Amino acid sequence: MKFIIAPGKYGDNLSSTKIGQAIYSGISRALPDAEIVTMPVTDSKDGMPALVEHTIGGTWEEIPFFDAFWNSKTGRYLVTNIDSQDTAIMDSEQVVGVDLAKNKSRNELFHATSYGLGEFIIDAVSSGIKNIVLCLGKTAVADGGLGALQAMGAKIYDEHGELIPEGENPLINAFRIDMEDVYELLGGRTRITVLLNYSTVHKLSESVEYLNEAQESFLEDNLVFVTEKMNQKYNLDIHPMPHSDSIKTLAGAFAMINARISRSSFEWVAKVTGMDETIRSANILITATDKISRDSMHDDMLYHLSRIAGSELIPTFALCNNFVDDFQNYEQLFTGIFSTQMTEYDDEITMFENYESVANQLARTFVAFK
Repeated sequence: MKFIIAPGKYGDNLSSTKIGQAIYSGISRALPDAEIVTMPVTDSKDGMPALVEHTIGGTWEEIPFFDAFWNSKTGRYLVTNIDSQDTAIMDSEQVVGVDLAKNKSRNELFHATSYGLGEFIIDAVSSGIKNIVLCLGKTAVADGGLGALQAMGAKIYDEHGELIPEGENPLINAFRIDMEDVYELLGGRTRITVLLNYSTVHKLSESVEYLNEAQESFLEDNLVFVTEKMNQKYNLDIHPMPHSDSIKTLAGAFAMINARISRSSFEWVAKVTGMDETIRSANILITATDKISRDSMHDDMLYHLSRIAGSELIPTFALCNNFVDDFQNYEQLFTGIFSTQMTEYDDEITMFENYESVANQLARTFVAFK
């Protein structure tokens, strides 16, 4: 019997890797001869690129950049080989992630920029890399991605024809955008893939002041305005929807440079790293997450693994600390859901023991009904 263990994402107080180890220990005690494969997970600040590096290898490139609040920092991205082509894989968290917004004022959030994302892309293109993958998660930046375009050479003008300087949210005063330098930089051979990941694990803390309704409405209206002008000038077909967080997804700006937008980052990773084949070879899939709920099902990894297992008729069991009965039809993704009855106050030893115990009980159930 072959088990696949695939822990999802957890908050800062729990390690997905150690949860996977606990589940492994519980199953192996009940079934010493079982074949057990733990899917790679990462608690790394490097996010999805670290998951790819863990699976198929690669090297890290370090670069200086400006984060959302124009702080000079050093970051890194992964260069690996996919389909016989060097590929740069970048994570947006270090540049525009919600953690950067802690203790920032509403005014600072209003002026934040995605400029640093463009700096990452320029570095990769300048190194001769033609295949670029950008992982976009939740962000506190609300510039519609125009800052990233600005870093790549887009000239953004206000209504008086003055060039908007680098270092602030260009969407505030954007009236006209010239993209010729961006198109020349990328050329016809550069391929950009944007992976969207809206996992709700990372939320804005209570110390973050959200933009008010007037600020969001103003930026959304201006994004619609400048995008329509871009559509006419460059024969594009991009239509950001007001009140849809389009100013924060940042993906629309990359659509302007013909990027391919994927709504599942883990689905892409599973395909290019061969994880899908590993999943399909299993007899039992066991996943784990902090809470099974409608929100948690936006976890890329949890949803994709369960969906693949369902299509292959592989029994899928979820171990979780809590679950709430408001996740509509998502429960159909699982053969069974088991609560570890943990709380946020439990220590790491208790966490390990609880997950190990529940996994052991689950495995012993398989033995009894074999």
